[in-house]
Amino acid sequence: MFALSYDEQDALAAYADEYGVTFPLLSDPKSEIIESFGILNTLMDADDHPWYGIPFPGTYVIDADGIIIAKFFESNMAIRANADQLRRAAIGEEVTIEPLSEPPSEVTADVSFDGESLAVGVVRDLLVTFRVPEGQHLYGEPVPSGMVATSVEFDESEGLVTFDPQFPPTHKHTLSGTGEELQVYEGDVVVRIPITHNQRSIEKLDDGSRVVRVSGTLRWQSCDDEVCHLPVAQPFELALPALRSNTPEFRRKEGSTRMDTPTHFAKMTERRKEPQ
Repeated sequence: MFALSYDEQDALAAYADEYGVTFPLLSDPKSEIIESFGILNTLMDADDHPWYGIPFPGTYVIDADGIIIAKFFESNMAIRANADQLRRAAIGEEVTIEPLSEPPSEVTADVSFDGESLAVGVVRDLLVTFRVPEGQHLYGEPVPSGMVATSVEFDESEGLVTFDPQFPPTHKHTLSGTGEELQVYEGDVVVRIPITHNQRSIEKLDDGSRVVRVSGTLRWQSCDDEVCHLPVAQPFELALPALRSNTPEFRRKEGSTRMDTPTHFAKMTERRKEPQ
């Protein structure tokens, strides 16, 4: 594990000392490596912004042969992938579902949270599980006019950030009679939806605890080889334990010297005035 930064060596050394960072922090003050990877943050103004040269925040996951097997990148500096996501990507872990004692007679759906709490700026996953009876299927996009594709929709919520749902692959299904091919889901279908939040979404309860409320609607339409059932719209709501900090356990190392942030920032600002 290592991190690459636009900061200079002395700033990274001071940061590592203050917080007890033990993995390598690599300095790329001229953004040569950053640009070679194509991750230069183009939202910064090249003419006068002192942070021009920083990368888009993100993480690569590589295997033992140095091959990139997953990547997590954001445009927002305050949003980060969580350690569980990186671990799952590294080992190729899939979600396992407890088998039911009896097969369902109709499609059921439930929403759960993959984690114990939702911290500011840290991305975690909601898990939506559709259980589809044998012989039936749900539709993915695209669908013919008048039919409903499987979807997850969120209600508007100040401070809640949701990302595109990650559906499993579909497979082709040929309609009898017309021969039309559609994309369908069968069996147990698990959808991951990455979410995070900022402090505006936190609700303080009477007992002093804090939660983030997440609500929305699941939509689907199930069919078999003979008939399509009526579309279903199932609302959901979760109250997730909330943390205001994304690094509650990340504290200064005992005996460390406090990092002189203004000095390092001033040095970075002066560096932007130098010819590149």
